[in-house]
Amino acid sequence: MSHEKLINLLNQYGTISEIEKLNIEKYFISAKIKKKQVLIEKYLPCNKLFFINNGLLRAYYINDKGKEITRMFAWEGRFLTNISSFKMHSENSETIECIKNADILYINRNDFEVLIKSSHNIKNIYTNILEEYTALHIKRFEVLNTFNLEKKLLHLKNDFPNLTNELNDNLLASFLGISRIHFVNNKHLLYK
Repeated sequence: MSHEKLINLLNQYGTISEIEKLNIEKYFISAKIKKKQVLIEKYLPCNKLFFINNGLLRAYYINDKGKEITRMFAWEGRFLTNISSFKMHSENSETIECIKNADILYINRNDFEVLIKSSHNIKNIYTNILEEYTALHIKRFEVLNTFNLEKKLLHLKNDFPNLTNELNDNLLASFLGISRIHFVNNKHLLYK
C-alpha cells in the first residue's frame, strides 16, 4: 500500500485511528516522479506538501549571483514543501524537483486544511513534525552561516550521511553553500 510508510511514521507521534487512516488515504495522492521532473516552479505558489516513499527530492533557489543553492533534500520517510508559501498561499521563491526517481504522496493545501481540522490528533502530530523540521532548519542556518568548511563537512557527514553516497559534487556543494571546486578540493575531510 502506498500510504503505509506515511501512516507508520505518523503512528510514531500518536496512534492513528481507522477514521484518520481513511482520511489520510483519501487526501494524500500517490504519484511516481521521474528524475529531473519539476514538482513546484519558482514564482508559483507551493500548494503541495510532499511525502517521499522512496527516491529523492530537493528544494533549491538561484541567488542574485546566479548560484544554485539547495535549501533541503528529502528522502524516504521525509516531507518537503516551502512551508511559507504553503501556509500563506503566496509566491514561492524556490523550485522543488526530483533528483532520483521517486514514489511520493502529496496533499494540496485545501485538502491539508480539511485533514488538519478533522482531527485534534492529526493537528498535534503535524505540530510535532513541524517543530522537528523547524529545529533542523535552524541548525542548517547556523551551519551555513557560522561554521567553517571543516565543520560544514562534518555536519554533512553526521547529519546527512545518506546524501554523500547519493549525490554528485555539484549538489553537495550547493547544499553546503560553497562552490563545487571548493567542495572537491576539500572533500577528503569527509573521510577523516
